Amino acid sequence: HQRQWQWIKQWYQRRVRGAQLSLPSERLDEILTLGNFVANVPWLNFLALACTSLESNLTEAVTLLCKILTKDPEGGAARIAYDLFKRLYTYLAEVDGNITEEQIESVISYLDGDAAKAEGMIGPANFTHSFCPKLSGQ
Repeated sequence: HQRQWQWIKQWYQRRVRGAQLSLPSERLDEILTLGNFVANVPWLNFLALACTSLESNLTEAVTLLCKILTKDPEGGAARIAYDLFKRLYTYLAEVDGNITEEQIESVISYLDGDAAKAEGMIGPANFTHSFCPKLSGQ
């Protein structure tokens, strides 16, 4: 168990810090515990949790996640596949514990239409739009 955490920390230092993200070692330990990352680490879930620790709210964390995962040019729309967005947003909302299932469904229902018009892609402009329900429900 300890060896695996060491390996994860080393991976983090190479990959995440290389992407200009800085996360204190103590916070990394919290993420590993919170996400129950022991054996087969779902790297996208790990990355999503790391983004929540770097930003002050869920919307900013998901925006950062989009910027990291996008194939759009730097400074572009930062779009990602809608299926990936849904999976990561739902994961973060469930880990948060304060976001209701109804709120999650409301966000996804609203964004379904945007994704359908954009060939299955979604970005911060979609989920920060004034008509979109708040990701955090507040």
